[in-house]
Amino acid sequence: MVAASKKFLARAVLKSRIGRAVVALLAATALAVPLMLGSAAPASAHCDSAQGPVATAARDALAEGNVDLVLPYVKADQEQELTAAFNQTVAIRDSGPEVQKLADQYFVETAVRLHRVGEGASYTGLKDDVEISPALAAAEASLEEGTRDQVLTVLKRDLRVELTERFESVLEAREAERANPSVETARERAEAELMFEKYVLEIETATNAELGHDAPAGGEGH
Repeated sequence: MVAASKKFLARAVLKSRIGRAVVALLAATALAVPLMLGSAAPASAHCDSAQGPVATAARDALAEGNVDLVLPYVKADQEQELTAAFNQTVAIRDSGPEVQKLADQYFVETAVRLHRVGEGASYTGLKDDVEISPALAAAEASLEEGTRDQVLTVLKRDLRVELTERFESVLEAREAERANPSVETARERAEAELMFEKYVLEIETATNAELGHDAPAGGEGH
């Protein structure tokens, strides 16, 4: 579809004042499409989502004709590049439905890419299907509603369940060692104790750490 669109648009607008801009945008989009199709949707890539906050802000900026709506999502030294992409997109998006679709896609991709680069994270294209963990969904709901209740409820529930399961594993391992003392049962007891302590330490570390955008966001494990 991209190749056919390029051929059609080349005949229609190549000699116009926007011809070079259209070709440049199409080329950029053509490079981005294979990345989008050839990459999976890791749970850690929430900001890579086509429905994520950065992509949504980019589309809002185009709809309102106001780049300021998406600039907060990139670093200050990236504003010039994103603004240039915005101006280039706005200048040609009225040339037809196909041009607008590809130009808008180019701008959204640019905004998300710059956002990810600014956070020191990798970027492999927009993802249509990004699995979001219940905790992240609750966090977004809390931000929208201006209350922390939902996210606290989810985190307390998950923490209670996980801590209980791990602590019960310790008790079971200790009971098994008492019933049948051996190096094997003692090893299992020691492993259960260490895993419980490690989990508690990881919770403390995560609570006091500043996480980047590559931190897990999809609830794939603990």
